[in-house]
Amino acid sequence: MRYMGPFLRINSLTEENIKNQLFHLSKEAMKHIVLNTGGGLTTSRKDFRIKDLHQSELSLIKGSYPLICIYRKAEPKISPDNKSLWDIKKLKKEVLIPSNAFMSLALLELSDYYSKFKDLDEHKYSYCGLYAKLTKKQLQFYYSYLRNDAGVFVDKINIAAEDENDLKFENKCAEFKFSDQSFLMTAFYKASLYEDKESEEFKNFSLDILNMFKHYKDELYKLSMDEIIKLALAFNIMYEYYKDEDVKCILLDLLELIQENYEESMLLQRRHKLENQCLCSLNYILFYKNTGILKFKDLYRNIYDSILNLYNKDLSLFIKDADKDKMVYSAEDINLYIMSLLPYNKFFTEGDSNSKSDENHILINVFKKQLVESGIILSWPEAPSLDDRERYNKFSLNSEDLLDEDNFKMNSIPTPESIELSPVFSKEVKFSERKGIFKTPKYSFYSEKNMFIFFLYIFLKNHGAF
Repeated sequence: MRYMGPFLRINSLTEENIKNQLFHLSKEAMKHIVLNTGGGLTTSRKDFRIKDLHQSELSLIKGSYPLICIYRKAEPKISPDNKSLWDIKKLKKEVLIPSNAFMSLALLELSDYYSKFKDLDEHKYSYCGLYAKLTKKQLQFYYSYLRNDAGVFVDKINIAAEDENDLKFENKCAEFKFSDQSFLMTAFYKASLYEDKESEEFKNFSLDILNMFKHYKDELYKLSMDEIIKLALAFNIMYEYYKDEDVKCILLDLLELIQENYEESMLLQRRHKLENQCLCSLNYILFYKNTGILKFKDLYRNIYDSILNLYNKDLSLFIKDADKDKMVYSAEDINLYIMSLLPYNKFFTEGDSNSKSDENHILINVFKKQLVESGIILSWPEAPSLDDRERYNKFSLNSEDLLDEDNFKMNSIPTPESIELSPVFSKEVKFSERKGIFKTPKYSFYSEKNMFIFFLYIFLKNHGAF
């Protein structure tokens, strides 16, 4: 009988547990990566003027070197003898625009989260100011170093030697992506909402990028569908922050174009790329949430049904609709599948506990088997202690509001300290149908994948999208 407790906990996992676990993972992983790993170019306490940070904020980065930009790839092995620093010799010093845009957006969203601790917990509230101020330093860095001669943001490579003090970058690619500009447009605007002497400058720069999109609007419709779907996501996020009619109009045009392409593909019986299917579903539900236009709720439901059809009940996992490598799952595949299922009950059955989706077991099984048991997440941060306000509903510290540990982590996943691996996603994992198990993935950290996933979980939870 001693094993009955853990068995019951595993089998009573709920959708709410999953939402809370994924938010906890993303929040703590961002803190770990940005403040402790040294996985890119760093800043220090000395780079902040005393008047820039309060003493409580300075204490959060004592002995650490927060990231001013993040590199493309690293080995996520950590050493307890050297805090959580990654091996600097194994860093790939490419600076990708999406990775850094998502990193900054995630920190700004977390600043909002920690603002809720005002007058409740000074230590946690200090992250609100630290993250907002650190993000502004990051954005100023991007503005100064990550643009080409035409003034648009492009991926760069740091070519400076380790012993050089001067920064040296060269363009990784001559071409720029509209989607890269759109995510940084959104980050600069979000940062401008944290009022200080630079806020107006950040807002004006963001709106300059928006004016560029308005000026080249016709060019957007000629882009690949991958780019258009990413653009729509960026404009959905922008519209969450800035309820501007121009933003809404561009977004609506993009979504209409996506719908036409999606329906045309169905008529021609072309297979859909899973990542694009899932991003379309998120685009539709976000736009419905902010506008109430029922058409987009219906469009989300259509994709939701098609995604559910990928699930194989015999294997308890989804199988990609592709002829090649259908059992190789990227970190985006698994997480976007989960993200696409999470909004359903909120927007279709909210308020009616008797009509929750009958397909909830699919979400739970995919979470347990393809995310947790597959090994694609290398470690999981420990749950908050019983005296931590985050362990309680509404941060109350009241015993009746205590949240079970299942709201923070699964006991089957080791903590970063116990396994000496960072809480990040590996690139991909492969399922062996013959053996019925996942092969152990290679330990790796790709910033574009991880920052994208962590940001989306934080953003969707913060803004009530699931």
